[in-house]
Amino acid sequence: MASDELQAIITEFQTKVKVEETPLQLEGKYEPITSEPICQPLKTMEDVLTWKPEGDEFNVPIAELAGRAEPSEPRPRTLVCHDMMGGYVDDRFVQGVPKTDCYRYYHWQYLDMFMYFSHYFVTIPPPGWTNAAHKNGVPMLGTVITEWNDGFQRCTQAFASEASYKALADKLVAIAKYYKFDGWLINIENKILPQHMPQLVEFMRYLPSKMHEHVPGSKVIWYDSVITDGSLRWQDMLNDLNRVFFDACDGIFLNYTWNAAKLASSATAAGSRQFDVFVGVDVFGRNCFGGGGYNTNKAMSVIRQNNLSAAIFAPGWVYEKYGAKEFVTNQTKFWSLLDEFLPTHGIASLPFFTNFCQGFGEMGFRNGQAVMNKAWCNLSAQQIQPTYDNHQFDHAQSNGGQRIAHSTEDGYSGGGSLLLSGYLNAGMVQSFRVFDTNLAVSHPLLLSYSIKPSQGVDACVYLRLSNSREKILLWTAADAGKESQLPVSAYGLHESELLDPRLPQLVGITDQCRAFGPLIGRSHKAMQDAALGMDSQGTASGGWKTRHFLLPESCFSADSKVIEMGVMCFPKTADGDKISCSLRLGELKICDPSALRDQMTQVTDLECVDLSWHPPLPIFTKGDAFWSLCATLRWNYAPDTLHFDVYCQGVHRDPNQSRDIKETDTIFIGRAHAKTFRICHLLVSKVAGNQARSLELIVQPTTAAGFAAPLASATRIKVMYS
Repeated sequence: MASDELQAIITEFQTKVKVEETPLQLEGKYEPITSEPICQPLKTMEDVLTWKPEGDEFNVPIAELAGRAEPSEPRPRTLVCHDMMGGYVDDRFVQGVPKTDCYRYYHWQYLDMFMYFSHYFVTIPPPGWTNAAHKNGVPMLGTVITEWNDGFQRCTQAFASEASYKALADKLVAIAKYYKFDGWLINIENKILPQHMPQLVEFMRYLPSKMHEHVPGSKVIWYDSVITDGSLRWQDMLNDLNRVFFDACDGIFLNYTWNAAKLASSATAAGSRQFDVFVGVDVFGRNCFGGGGYNTNKAMSVIRQNNLSAAIFAPGWVYEKYGAKEFVTNQTKFWSLLDEFLPTHGIASLPFFTNFCQGFGEMGFRNGQAVMNKAWCNLSAQQIQPTYDNHQFDHAQSNGGQRIAHSTEDGYSGGGSLLLSGYLNAGMVQSFRVFDTNLAVSHPLLLSYSIKPSQGVDACVYLRLSNSREKILLWTAADAGKESQLPVSAYGLHESELLDPRLPQLVGITDQCRAFGPLIGRSHKAMQDAALGMDSQGTASGGWKTRHFLLPESCFSADSKVIEMGVMCFPKTADGDKISCSLRLGELKICDPSALRDQMTQVTDLECVDLSWHPPLPIFTKGDAFWSLCATLRWNYAPDTLHFDVYCQGVHRDPNQSRDIKETDTIFIGRAHAKTFRICHLLVSKVAGNQARSLELIVQPTTAAGFAAPLASATRIKVMYS
């Protein structure tokens, strides 16, 4: 738990100010002028063969691949191949961009794999995509592509010998392992010399075997292109001309110009591996069955009739064709048309944390307060997304006009919240299913949620269990005098109280339910302190209600699983007319209480590198009194983490809220989703003559379970400049 008595580790760093017009350009790591860190592909064979697993910490994702519920019987799968505007557009900026109209994807529950595609030789997925996919349980694949004459030359080099193809494959394995993604699409779209075909086939056997060895669970997928004699002849089906590659790896991605007869033949040819045949569907509709676009469902219908998997290519079509203005409407329409063909996957691993952020916002929120008053987009900030289905796509249901929507107008943390709305009559309860899950419970559960209900409305979160029709209600209030009477767990917290179902507020709601009260008193404060990373006494909440619960293991029978989570809304009074109800759900987390052990851990080995000083950028109006500081912070941190917040002390200007501040104020300057952070043009007061000044840079980690290390003792580095 947080304690202000802990001492921070402070490292001092001295520098002389030497003003340069532009920031450092170190091996293309930073964007010119702005100094922002960027990700980029490997464009040549030399780039790949000389690549080393070091020095690119900005592009190493921090999100581990979440577990998902696996079907009891094998079934067709779905992958998305993301091809948009050539790749590496806004998403190449590792720390995000100052805009909200970027393309984003948030229907992860439909997917089994996601490929990031570009026409560069080796496409390394930007870390924002990998972080977002992994949090939602979806493996991420990169792409190897060779095309035209350049591609022919690269293949001639790569497949000239056993040594050359193994050198390439070994590098691809090392790249995937370093950047923490889960496999490759191999797309050879040029002819291969006949004498090199044996090496290409062996490459397609060697690469998957090494990937499986070094990246467990990884996949290597072959694109339907080259055939056995080395010709480039797309088959649009699995047959004897391309099955040697299918047999060598984890699956084949069929070209798009297929017909129903070719799919039937492919299913027969695949035999027991028919779900490893991914039928390509080009959403742009280029010679594709059904014509793509909003007719993509026609192609999906035929694919599923043949019991084959699907590869949906370039669903960013909705953004490229119709633009950003109506993006959400068009995205919803596109995926709702495919809903019947796409089974839903529930998250099946703990810790479970979400603030419902889609990776963008008009503001940035922390603990119910706006800490950033500017537009932003960063896919690394995206968290676990609700389990969308047609019931929610419809938006206006007969059951009280129920609607679920993402909103950026208010939030508890991240860029927004989930807005639930509908109508209530006296005695009526509105239940909103938010998540399908498959969370095994073999230990006590620590749970928290933050809500903001509209006037006259109360609400609670519920859990549905697998081995009965029972729900567990996480109630919003408890008897304040009961804490001393409740058992104390091994974690120093009182257990949540099992409430009497005869209580007036529970009558009519607790049929086949058990209701538990939230932690109160010292236990509540201890959890608030752990969540905020500071003494929570007197901290502003912005109107949000945060509740914490500790459910003992005895609440759950053997082999019990949480298979659904949602919210129940009800009127505060038992009489009155029909009312409009709304509620914001800002944060939800579930974990093993043992996750608290990492909460006190601070980052180590904090250092400041690649530092440079510049005239302020023209967007700043108070440039005469300031220099502009660019620098990179990097550190180590052992536990699994959600993010790192970076603070500064010793400046007079808040970079996120356009306001003057006191030099002694500790201000939030950014959030890192890697073990490094680039400070880009921070305004620092000038010094004159032999005068010296200093500023402190502070890094506060938040664990994967959503607990922040104490800010008072967070590791910091002091930059003294003259």
